[in-house]
Amino acid sequence: MVLEARYFDGKTAAAQTVSLMLDAHDLVLRGSGFELRWPLGEVHISERLGSTPCLLTYAGGGHCEVIDHAELEALLARLGTRRSWLDGMQHSMVWALFAAALIVLSLLAAYRYLLPWGAEAIAMHAPGGVLQQMGSSTLETLDRVMLQPSKLDAARQQELSDAYARLKPLPDAQLQYRIVFRSAPGMGANAFALPDGTIVMLDELVELTKDDNEIIAVLAHERGHVERRHALRMVLQSSAVGLVLTWYMGDVSSLLATLPAVVVQAKYSRDMENEADEYAERTLRHNALSPCLLASILDKLEASHLARNAGKRLPATEAGKGDEVLDYLSSHPATKERASQLCPAESSQR
Repeated sequence: MVLEARYFDGKTAAAQTVSLMLDAHDLVLRGSGFELRWPLGEVHISERLGSTPCLLTYAGGGHCEVIDHAELEALLARLGTRRSWLDGMQHSMVWALFAAALIVLSLLAAYRYLLPWGAEAIAMHAPGGVLQQMGSSTLETLDRVMLQPSKLDAARQQELSDAYARLKPLPDAQLQYRIVFRSAPGMGANAFALPDGTIVMLDELVELTKDDNEIIAVLAHERGHVERRHALRMVLQSSAVGLVLTWYMGDVSSLLATLPAVVVQAKYSRDMENEADEYAERTLRHNALSPCLLASILDKLEASHLARNAGKRLPATEAGKGDEVLDYLSSHPATKERASQLCPAESSQR
């Protein structure tokens, strides 16, 4: 069996046309006026790469380029030589599809597990100065675009501030906390935490309940969001680029731009909400208060927001089915689910 190839002697750039053939354990090269014998054990055959020529390299110097891959495969078959398992995988459609699927699964796993882990690692080690800058910048932005001065009288504000000041922090608390009062009729009853430990309480939340301990329970929940750096983690998770820049360069400018939206919308994941609930439960017990206070105010908050959005609710005939779907898709755990975890005794009587 004769195979045509181009021979390079390794000394000049000139190519010579040769015929390749087998003779016992040698590869014989016959060209114009010369003949070479290469022991097969000293010949390296390159892997296939599309339609590019295959290289047969001799350990003693020189190489051949073979264009006809089919003829080369036939020659190797006569030798009883098989290409490596890696070469076989590279030219297998099954393995190519498997590799593509593995890449997709790896990207999904990185998004689901690696990115949140990296965001948490960075957020939990963010310097205090960075958190302070983020908190003050976010509050300035919110005051400028959507928040209004509180309409609560000074005595009521002081009463609530004193009650909050008496809320003893947990031993593992890392930040100092303060409460500020604002009004936002468009948002309804709400409170939200800033990265530096500032908690913004809206007048509408104060008007929702007559029990100040229920308000304290909400603030304890917001402490959980702060201690676990949830707002910062959400911002970092929203952009892998921002995550890398923050880690390597300490650039927080992009985070300052997106934090206000994250804080106000508070679309924390179910896991984050559960973390904040657990933190609030421990804080309340640490202060000899019942976690049922948080379950109670959650019910009132849900009723308040449903009343505000009554026009958007499903028809009565579809309400039951719709509520199940919304509970499943919601970023927040269902209120009844959270209440049952915080206050099992009362939930079982409902």
